[in-house]
Amino acid sequence: MRIKSLIALAAAAALTLTGCAAGAGQPAASNNTAGGSTPAASNRTITIGVVGSSQPQWELYTQKAKEQGLNVELKNFTDYTTENPAVSNGSLVANQFQHILYLARYNKDNNGDLVPVASTAIYPLALYSSKFKSVEEIPAGEQIAVPNDETNKSRALHVLAEAGLVKLKDGTGVIAGEEDIDAANSKVTVAPMDAQQTVTALPSIAGAVVNNDFVSDAGLNPADALFSDDADSEAAEPYINIFVVRKGDAEDPEVLKAARLLHDPEIVEALKKDSGDSAVIVDKTPAELQEILDKVSSDLVKG
Repeated sequence: MRIKSLIALAAAAALTLTGCAAGAGQPAASNNTAGGSTPAASNRTITIGVVGSSQPQWELYTQKAKEQGLNVELKNFTDYTTENPAVSNGSLVANQFQHILYLARYNKDNNGDLVPVASTAIYPLALYSSKFKSVEEIPAGEQIAVPNDETNKSRALHVLAEAGLVKLKDGTGVIAGEEDIDAANSKVTVAPMDAQQTVTALPSIAGAVVNNDFVSDAGLNPADALFSDDADSEAAEPYINIFVVRKGDAEDPEVLKAARLLHDPEIVEALKKDSGDSAVIVDKTPAELQEILDKVSSDLVKG
């Protein structure tokens, strides 16, 4: 989230999209056993929910998983609302589409116990326009499309605030909504809509903050973004995309093997290429990710 939402596939994910149980700085698992033969395939199917299963890294991921003896099945989703419930109820073993903040909000609102066991990357959240070439060109009174799910909308509003297009009221925290916009001192208004619809709205609107999951398929180039947030900053940690499972599966050897595979060098390169080299790869241990999740969850409770 693949969820500049803040992270972040990831997923999330993921969307998004991502440190593994092996730990930061440790090498990815080899594709072959010590003797050079391919491990025997497991009879178990590990179902993983993703947004954008046609992306090159996922085709490579399933190929590598087979070489590792893992029976992986990707389930494609087109929005962000059903992947977590599917993991919670056992329809999926894992998902990779969301960032840490999105997961924190889901767990809080649903008394969930989903946990991150691997990270993929932080994706900058960017503002695009088919009408204007710079933020400065956007006239006062224009409208900008933003994702309507709470956490990505919050991040989008902070992106627009950093760009100088909206003014947020003093004291606004990481979760921001339309009620936190100081309309009298803002240059533009916002139009919340389903995340994938922000792209289709571009021809008829001044601009749109587009989640990374939909950038490539829409033919957008991250280099053409008018503005994006800073994925390297500490403030971006809530937007690390993560691989998420039920708490009871957090130490399952096959699940952790599937999670570690996200940091296979070839898969990482495919992910970076698909993001237009905008993805900032994050390799954190499950313990480190849980610490960030706990902090973000605590901040949500305080809010």
